[in-house]
Amino acid sequence: MAKKKNKKKDLQLSNNISRRDFVNGSLVGLGAALLSPSLPVIAANKKPISLLNDPWTGFGGVGDYANSNGNVASVRKAAHLIRDGLTPKLLDKVEDTGEEYDMVIIGGGFSGLGAAYQFHKKYGNSKKCLIIENHPVFGGEAKQNEFEVDGYKLYGPQGSNDFGPPKKDDTGLIAEIYRATGLPFEYKFVEQDPKKTKIKAPIENYYGVYWDEERFDTGYFLGKEAKKPWIINPRADKLSRLPWPNEVKADLNRAFEDLEDKYQGNDINRWLDSMSYKDLLEKIYGYSPAITKYFDPIIAISMGGVGCDAYSAYSAKLLEMPCTRARYVYDSSIDEVEMGALSFPGGNTGSFRHIVKHLIPESISGEKNFENILFNPINFSALDRSSNPISIRLNSTAIDIRHLGPMDTSKHVKVTYQENGLVKSVKTKTVVSAIGGWVGKNIIKDLPSSIADAYKEFHYSPILVVNVAVRHWRFLNELGISSARWFEGFGNFFSIRRPMDTGKKNQPFEPNKPAVMTFYVPFNNPGHHISMQGTIGRSELLSKSYGDYEKEIVEQMINMFADYGFNARRDIAGIILNRWGHAYISPQPGFHFGKDGKEAPKEIIKKGYGRIQFGHSELSGYMSHTNALKEGSRAALATMKLL
Repeated sequence: MAKKKNKKKDLQLSNNISRRDFVNGSLVGLGAALLSPSLPVIAANKKPISLLNDPWTGFGGVGDYANSNGNVASVRKAAHLIRDGLTPKLLDKVEDTGEEYDMVIIGGGFSGLGAAYQFHKKYGNSKKCLIIENHPVFGGEAKQNEFEVDGYKLYGPQGSNDFGPPKKDDTGLIAEIYRATGLPFEYKFVEQDPKKTKIKAPIENYYGVYWDEERFDTGYFLGKEAKKPWIINPRADKLSRLPWPNEVKADLNRAFEDLEDKYQGNDINRWLDSMSYKDLLEKIYGYSPAITKYFDPIIAISMGGVGCDAYSAYSAKLLEMPCTRARYVYDSSIDEVEMGALSFPGGNTGSFRHIVKHLIPESISGEKNFENILFNPINFSALDRSSNPISIRLNSTAIDIRHLGPMDTSKHVKVTYQENGLVKSVKTKTVVSAIGGWVGKNIIKDLPSSIADAYKEFHYSPILVVNVAVRHWRFLNELGISSARWFEGFGNFFSIRRPMDTGKKNQPFEPNKPAVMTFYVPFNNPGHHISMQGTIGRSELLSKSYGDYEKEIVEQMINMFADYGFNARRDIAGIILNRWGHAYISPQPGFHFGKDGKEAPKEIIKKGYGRIQFGHSELSGYMSHTNALKEGSRAALATMKLL
């Protein structure tokens, strides 16, 4: 073990960390202030706008995504304007742009791209489509954070992270998109030099902290006051080194093995959807509440946003959790690439940019090759041109959507949106609402009562994704970990990744060189009603400033790593927050298959009405980029029957 450091000196940083330094008159927190003054972004004053974010949004990194780290303050304010019912006042003065489209897609995330892909496939250059996107950059949660640290360009995901490439001969939509856009079907990752590190790191951000935990080097942090603060790879010896009660460890090992089957019927999916995951674990399988507590943050961060007590047990099956007949099984005979859980340098931004380049060829500068699409600058001027068959209009928030005239006979829909403080409207023959229902239900004004009632059964929960750029990760190498889980303090999980081999612009993977530590932070509030769990989490997410979170993050890192050579002031190069207030649909029992003989609410919404269809990954009950593409595609195919 390394010699213990002077913690008191390091902790002094956390006392002053919420201070704000003025750079050219703009507020900058530690995340920006700790960047080396020799970096091009500072020295050459490139992209200075990345330093102009407000104290709530904080430092956004460098590059094209610097002003769009999660739901930034401008997006939050526009959303709350809609939520609070203040948009009617804006409709007193609306500028009609005179534009008419065949389709308008509300939302520039993967769902919107799925709809646009089908439109482009069928109509090519013969019809016109507009995507209205409220963020400064397209992508939804599939955006990246970019850092420049000591001469290296580093990337981390803002949200949407891992993917599994389809097989080349697959005939489904995702494989078709891969072929059309030039996405590779096979990937390589940076080779590891065993002389520099023997740490086994995941190639995405989730599998090292639960699903494939046995494959990678994961540490459990039990607190700095514990007799042994760190237990490394606790599942290697069936949790024997953990200072937990023997009955809890026995129950956890039983859950990990998952050899029991308590259901003998033919329709296990509907049966699972009739109960919460907590009830499945405790009432059906007889596990103690301590086991539910262990799984709560895993459910909350992976795709549910809530505790096991509110989450449908069928949704837990979709996550390959124990007791659902779908548990993820570690297979040491295949390597991590074959395993099929991969990540581009900036998460699923890599997939997203390939599709945008396919739809709008000039949207990303340079020829159509892998590294160009991943890393070249966005050509913002090419996104919204009158000559484009498909355009993306950024910084535009839809506030009012309604049919022109009676819904049954109307030939057009009016879409009103706010752009740069001005309220404008366009006319379109069809609309695909590819945004979350928490917004859609408020801005679509002639919504039938059946759909409005169905949306009352939709609950959403937040997450916070934090990317911390460090100048080295020797402290992790000293500890012997690439991923970690802990049970008190800020967050629950982090990972570093072995980067994808993209060609000439690879990120390094050596302890002496910079890296990005990604913290996926759930807001875990079991014991409350499902709607309250999300509300409590959002309240915390939205109430804290960048400085508040900055302080908590650094204190947590000092607590965990100071004894292994970590010095926050010296080693942290930048911190970026990505706040997602409604990151996850949180499916309660009955969400997937309905209750009391009634149709599931998501199936009601999928029917759409008039000239408006709904396509968003929440309608699958599992918010992934592939489900988003499929739902957007489905909605577009339905609306195109009217063209």
